[in-house]
Amino acid sequence: MIFKPYFNKLLNNKVAQNAASLYIIHFANYLLPLITVPYVVRVLTPYGYGLVAFGQSFLGYFSVFVEYGFGFSATRKISVCRDDPAALGRIAAGVWGAKLLLCSSGFIVLLVCIFIVPALKEHKNLLLIIYLTTFGHVLFPGWLYQGMERMVYISVINLSIRLLVVIAIFALIRRPEDYLLYAALSSLGSILAGIVGFMWSLRLFSLKLTLPSFQEIWQALREGWVLFLSTASISLYTVGNAFILGMLTSPVVVGYYSAGEKIVLSLLGLIRPLSQAAYPRFAKLAAESTCQALKWGRVMLCVNGAIGFCLSAFLLAAAPLIVNILLGKNYGPTVQVIRVLALIPFLVAISNVLGIQTMLPFGKDRLFTGILFAAGLINLSLAFVLIPFWQQVGMATAFLVSEIFVTAAMFVALSRYNLNPFFARLPLTS
Repeated sequence: MIFKPYFNKLLNNKVAQNAASLYIIHFANYLLPLITVPYVVRVLTPYGYGLVAFGQSFLGYFSVFVEYGFGFSATRKISVCRDDPAALGRIAAGVWGAKLLLCSSGFIVLLVCIFIVPALKEHKNLLLIIYLTTFGHVLFPGWLYQGMERMVYISVINLSIRLLVVIAIFALIRRPEDYLLYAALSSLGSILAGIVGFMWSLRLFSLKLTLPSFQEIWQALREGWVLFLSTASISLYTVGNAFILGMLTSPVVVGYYSAGEKIVLSLLGLIRPLSQAAYPRFAKLAAESTCQALKWGRVMLCVNGAIGFCLSAFLLAAAPLIVNILLGKNYGPTVQVIRVLALIPFLVAISNVLGIQTMLPFGKDRLFTGILFAAGLINLSLAFVLIPFWQQVGMATAFLVSEIFVTAAMFVALSRYNLNPFFARLPLTS
């Protein structure tokens, strides 16, 4: 067969293998739970579903805190030291120690927030159950598997455990009052994935862990600090939107918004895994040849942009049908939320290439963080202005404007440094 050599080459390509694995992980983390959405939103009603979304959104800040910047900083470091088992053990121990410290600190902060904020105290049981998810994040070494370019294993782990959670949801969630059980099942899935991922990494990479020293923990925190600021900035206009909406409106409004946001963000999984898998390779290319890195950046820009455009067009055209099939008649206001957010996939497709594949490999970490932080402030400011008038649509509008700002700011900033893959003045054919 004429295509057989190309097919075999693709199968043996690390980036392709890792991209495929990340697509499986995304299917497990986002698309597979989306299968349960038509059932859960109907059983829990907008009120119960909105309560869980409110709690998950608030505790999403804590998850970002625990994940820190390790998804980039530890991955980058491990990719360099992958052939040194002793160094791998020290790096891994330092990261796990740092994450445990962050998780413990976050739990103390949560208890204080529950004690002093009436709106949180009212739902303390829900918040404590959802916080268990962060313990799974402490254990799960996605950064280790990605740095070693061995994502196949954790894709199997994630898919298997998420399937069990989906089965449990259909079997056990029966009434609107089961929203606490629904939250508990989600947390249990995270913990099980963390335990299995942790144990399997010790065996797969022959890690010999010792108790990390304070210096190793501090080094891990210091190296991920700037990138943590970037992920924390992203959370200002993504993770916490349902929480902001819940503080200003009602659980029912949160349910309308969160259902639409979940659908839109789930479709982003057709874009993000490819960007994540390519990141280590782009980091290597940037260190070796600016020309080649930008050449492949242009290719990624075209591919990602085309996928993002198709997804955005689909959401815009099919919003009423999506809501009718997946959510039901009680979620009519979600149609407008999806339509406002429809442009998000196209914008994220472009900004992922400009930010993750270009800015970070070329060492523009602070510029990357500054743009995301500014976007977070824009989102917060617009949210407080628009939500009182437009409620769920106001939150969606604030989110959209923030993403437009991110894409435009990255495009302009990279052009100033002659690092914009779209029209960099370089011999890209070399």
